Amino acid sequence: MPKEKDKDKDTWIVHCPKCGRVGSGCKHVSPADIVRIKKLLGQGVEVFESEAEFREFETGAEFGEVTRSQLYTVLEPRATLDDVVLTPATREAVEDALVELRHKRLIFQKWGLGAVVRKKKGVSLLFVGQPGTGKTLTAEAIAHELGRPLMVVNYAHLENMWVGETEKNVEAVFKDAEEGGAVLLFDEADAVFHRRGNTAMPWTNRDVNVLLKHLEEFPGVVILSSNLSRVMDKALDRRIDIAVEFEMPTAELRERIFRKLVPKKAPLADDVDLSELARKYALSGGGILNVVRQAMRTAARSKRNRRITMAHFVKAAEKEVYKGGLMSKDYLSPIRQTSKDKIGGYA
Repeated sequence: MPKEKDKDKDTWIVHCPKCGRVGSGCKHVSPADIVRIKKLLGQGVEVFESEAEFREFETGAEFGEVTRSQLYTVLEPRATLDDVVLTPATREAVEDALVELRHKRLIFQKWGLGAVVRKKKGVSLLFVGQPGTGKTLTAEAIAHELGRPLMVVNYAHLENMWVGETEKNVEAVFKDAEEGGAVLLFDEADAVFHRRGNTAMPWTNRDVNVLLKHLEEFPGVVILSSNLSRVMDKALDRRIDIAVEFEMPTAELRERIFRKLVPKKAPLADDVDLSELARKYALSGGGILNVVRQAMRTAARSKRNRRITMAHFVKAAEKEVYKGGLMSKDYLSPIRQTSKDKIGGYA
C-alpha cells in the first residue's frame, strides 16, 4: 500500500500475495481493484487485519491508551457455593445477598420497600476479611448462581497518568459490564476505593469520585473485596447494600477444606490424619491450599514410592505458618545497636 504522501500518484505499486510486487495490476488484482482501493483510501477508509487491531484503533490505544480487553478479564464462573466452605455467620450473610440479587424486584416493588429507601438500580456487595478466606471464590460462585459471567477489573490498566483517561477507563468498565450482564468484581478494592484526602496525589480524589458515582448508578451487581476495609472511603457506607465479613475457618471447617482440596486420586499414606492437621494449624482456606500443593510437590520429588505422608503435610504446614510470620515482620525498622556491635568506634 502507498504511503500517505503518495495518495495522489496516478500509478501505484501493489504487493500481490501470490505474484509479489505488481504495477498496474495482475491476474489476481485487476486495475479496477487498484483504482477502487485508491479511492477508498483517499476518503480516509482504514483497513484492519483483525478484530483486535480494530478495537485498539477504536479505543485510541495507538495514542497510549489501553484497549478494553486490558481493563478487565471476563471469566466463565465454574465454582459454586458448594465449593466454598464458610462459617455459619458468613454463609448466612452470603445467602441474604443472594436473596436480594434474585428477588430485588419483588422486595422493592411488589412489597413496597422502594418507597422508604433510596432509589438504587443495582446491588453492591462488600466482602471483607483476612486473605484466603474465600472472598474471590464466593464472588465467582455468586456469578455462577446468577448465570452471569464474572468481570474482574485490572487496576494496572484502569489508572492512567493522563488527565481524564482514568475516568474514561472507569466508564468503559461499567458500560461493558452492563452491556454484557456481568457481575463486576473489584478484587482488592482498597487499591482504588481508598479514602479521599489520604494521598499526596490530589487527582486521585477525582478518580474515587468517579468510581463512587458509577457504583451508585450501575444497574447490575458489583462486588468489592478487601483485606484493608479501614482504608476505604467512608462514602462507600451508604452505597454498599450488604457487607459480608469472611471469618477464619474453625477446626471443623478446616478439615472440610482439607478434604475438598486433597484430590481423591492422591496417593495418601496410611498415617495421614487430616483431622489432626486441621486441629493443629489455624490456617485460612488459601493457606490450606498452599499446604496441599506443597505436600504433593514434596512427595513427587521423593525418590521412593511418592506417596504423600503425614510428614509431608506437617512440613508443608510448618512452612506456611513460618511464611505468615515472615509477612508480619517489619524489615524497615531501625536496627538497634549495642556496644557489642561497635568495632573500633564504627557502627
